[in-house]
Amino acid sequence: MFKVIRVVGNSMEPSYRSGDYVLVGTVRWLWRIRPGDAVVFRHARYGVLIKRVLAEETAEQQYVVEGTHAESTAPVDLGPAAFSSVIGRALCTFSRRRG
Repeated sequence: MFKVIRVVGNSMEPSYRSGDYVLVGTVRWLWRIRPGDAVVFRHARYGVLIKRVLAEETAEQQYVVEGTHAESTAPVDLGPAAFSSVIGRALCTFSRRRG
């Protein structure tokens, strides 16, 4: 129903920073994914990622995703996230202490 993941890297800053923890809803019918949502998914090259959904391509069974940081991998280079690769939707963040 839920998982907690730790963010590594800056591709989703300022929303999610390296070291933050994210609560992920893993029940698809309960946590519907829409454009604008952050999703956690398995990528063949990069492993487990968190990215923002730009669009849902229902016929292709995939989401177009991107990072929010300027240095994030471009969507065209990253490729889509297949529905079957999605672990869940990011629900909330627990930031590590800064300072």
